[in-house]
Amino acid sequence: MRIGRLQLGPGAIILIVLVMLGLLYQGFKQLGIFEKLNPTTNERQAVVPDKRENIEEITRTALPASAVAAPQRTNDNPEVTIGIWTWQTVSGIIDAVGGPGKSGDHTDSCLCQAGITNTRLVVQNDTAEQIKALAAGQMQLVTTTGDQAAVDIAGANKLLRGNKAKVVWSSGYSFGEDCLIGPESWKRDPQLARGSVVVTAVPYCDWNVTVNWAADNQIPVNPNEQVYDPDAINFVNAVDHIEAAQKYVLNGKVSLRNRATGANEEHQLDAVATWTPGDVTAVKERATVNYKGKSEKVQKIVSTKEYSYMMPHILFGNEDWLNQHRDYVKTLLRCVARSNERIKTDDNYLRDRVAALNSLVFNMEGKGPSFWHKYFNGVVEDNVPLGGSRVNNIAEVRHLFGLDGSQPLERSIFGISYNDHGKRLQKLLPERLPTITPLASVVDLSFIKEITDERSAAPVYQADMGNRATTGTVVKSNFQLTFDSGSAKLKPSEMATLQEIRSLLIRATDTKVSVEGHTDNVGDANTNLRLSNERARSVWQWLKDSDPSGININDKRLEGVEGYGSYRPLPNNQNRSDAEKAANRRVVIVLK
Repeated sequence: MRIGRLQLGPGAIILIVLVMLGLLYQGFKQLGIFEKLNPTTNERQAVVPDKRENIEEITRTALPASAVAAPQRTNDNPEVTIGIWTWQTVSGIIDAVGGPGKSGDHTDSCLCQAGITNTRLVVQNDTAEQIKALAAGQMQLVTTTGDQAAVDIAGANKLLRGNKAKVVWSSGYSFGEDCLIGPESWKRDPQLARGSVVVTAVPYCDWNVTVNWAADNQIPVNPNEQVYDPDAINFVNAVDHIEAAQKYVLNGKVSLRNRATGANEEHQLDAVATWTPGDVTAVKERATVNYKGKSEKVQKIVSTKEYSYMMPHILFGNEDWLNQHRDYVKTLLRCVARSNERIKTDDNYLRDRVAALNSLVFNMEGKGPSFWHKYFNGVVEDNVPLGGSRVNNIAEVRHLFGLDGSQPLERSIFGISYNDHGKRLQKLLPERLPTITPLASVVDLSFIKEITDERSAAPVYQADMGNRATTGTVVKSNFQLTFDSGSAKLKPSEMATLQEIRSLLIRATDTKVSVEGHTDNVGDANTNLRLSNERARSVWQWLKDSDPSGININDKRLEGVEGYGSYRPLPNNQNRSDAEKAANRRVVIVLK
């Protein structure tokens, strides 16, 4: 072959062809085409697809009218864009606006009836993008979660040039949909998750669920996405919860450098952290996983059903704008509170109106009113719980921020969610959160305080432990507490550890609690048995007293208080040295 003045022999031609084929191979590999053509789907089974709903067939005017009584009309009617996620905690906001377009387009909506006609919703699941719009004046209120708020508030304040971002409201809680899905053996023993690879959107709310669960079970977390740690939970990043579920289903191999050996290795995706509809996709399209040589059914390992107070919806805005439009904000909050009250007390209203509005606003192909209604309430399919959201009435908003008289802000549910997860993120990924904005600087509760006449018919959500069957261990964690010799009295020096236990129990309100007391082997064995039981009871009494409302910590959750003396030392601990003895003087908290 001749190219210009060059005469190429057969060997050169073959070499050129091989180089071109090699370049094509690398290009296809980088684009993930091979994974799509031939993913490791040996574990996937045939499934009957859900019936797809045609959103275009929904006629807005044919839906039931709003059944929410509007508050007094306001003349404060600015142009407002509210950023939301495809997350059903915002159902009350959607109902108050009335659906797609401006609130004034829906004359039956609570906002329109209250004189607010220029408010619209924009779905954007990336709060970082919402924050950019907030700083540019293109959005006035944006969405995050309590556990994600520290990183989002810090990002907003950077763009707003000061501590300007203020939290004003919470419309609900994730209640099962945000979750970790993986091999069902993890449900029996969380420690089996060591060495796993989890795909999720780092470092956002579903990542928080996994990190939360790992930290509570004292399982190491590897923050380096390029490295594999055989003793930790490892992460592969995804853009969002939808892509995380898709990557998990395809199960393409990822190349990671083994921290122990230094060698590059191919690893499968063992688990996924996602939220609805990602949980539905993951469970239905990859129902089994081959984990460490054993085929296992997948299960929802932990979720915001157990961690039922971990992930509140949060609405925040620029304090300058908020103070310029105080009447607008208070009217909006009244409408949302009333819509949420209706949703909580009337499932027909949720099914016939709100679920349809959600499907129109979320605009996800094939997911119509029945889908959103079904997974708002949560269902169990093939023995796996899926979905689960709840909305807040005004009483629950007050409880969240400690305004019901139960707690100061720093010990409130929001304070725990904000600080606990902010500190964990700062420890694991300090470049993502160099500093945490002080809690008192991120809220403006004056708007909630100024609508004191709003009342709730439905009570604040409280876990129903009477009919709850335990399905495995959620948390088993050791806490070192120092007591004076022969005493069960709690010392002031142990308050930080007790607060840590309290935070755990509040985040994981929908769990049963066992408290175990343990001692070293010094002294009489029978005395140690009695003393360990008394110490465990002292801890439980302090925990109950720390929640005056009785909503989050109460005897209904208590499965047992036991003292084991020196009979159950830590593994590989012989009670020989002072350090070993100190480690065995502990309280163990088990949540199921």
